[in-house]
Amino acid sequence: MAFSNLAGAAAIFLAAMSGSAAAQGVAGDQTESPVAQSEIDAALSDTSAAEAVDPWEGFNRKMFAVHVFMDHNFLIPTAKAYRATTPPTARRGVRRFLMNIKAPGIFINDLLQGEIGRAGETLSRFFINSTIGAGGFADPAAQIGIARHSEDFGQTLAVWGIDSGPYLFLPMVGPMTTRDGFGKIVQIGMDPLLYVRTPPADIARYSRAGVGGVSAREQFLDPLADIEAKSLDYYASFRSFYLQAQQREIANGVVDYSGLPDIGEFEDFDELE
Repeated sequence: MAFSNLAGAAAIFLAAMSGSAAAQGVAGDQTESPVAQSEIDAALSDTSAAEAVDPWEGFNRKMFAVHVFMDHNFLIPTAKAYRATTPPTARRGVRRFLMNIKAPGIFINDLLQGEIGRAGETLSRFFINSTIGAGGFADPAAQIGIARHSEDFGQTLAVWGIDSGPYLFLPMVGPMTTRDGFGKIVQIGMDPLLYVRTPPADIARYSRAGVGGVSAREQFLDPLADIEAKSLDYYASFRSFYLQAQQREIANGVVDYSGLPDIGEFEDFDELE
């Protein structure tokens, strides 16, 4: 029992520590560099836009400092070891598998947002990749033109007109808005594995969390290191990076946001393939 609890805590730590990175992404064909240089430059040059929705900045900065300390001393070395010992094709397969098992939750949120066409794409991708795609380790759906996207309940709340609320950063949880924090709780409740209370299910949950955390953090080793090295204020640049990507994700890739309905300031990111 003690080992099981320790393994679970370690897995949750890995997943949570990478949550800030795992959430940042774009749909489509991914490479070993998941973030465009333009996105990094935008985060470095525009760090004030989010200040109006960061009334808890003093608290957030303290929590961010704790997070960075743990990240530098635990997760980054783990992610670098994973990169050094795992071939790129294997890492890509792991990311695809982890994304594929999120498809049921994405499908539900597609429907809740009234995106019937996107729901059909999600369902098609899940069946294709789960069968001829070896459980999701390969992505034949993308090869036949069915592009990947992501949705979660935080985005659904935004579509329903719920305001984002203040920005919040918590160690071992990562960045969020209050709306997205509530959405994350509901999203956890959508996971069928949560309700299976057996030793194999516990192992599956912990393994998924641990592998997903390390995989996500490995992807963002270089982009986040670049932002940290070049920014005068890492906290502000990181916040800008996160919130700008939220804004892009909630718009489903639309660049000009002026024509969109007022559905809140920001939204969650997608885990990269």
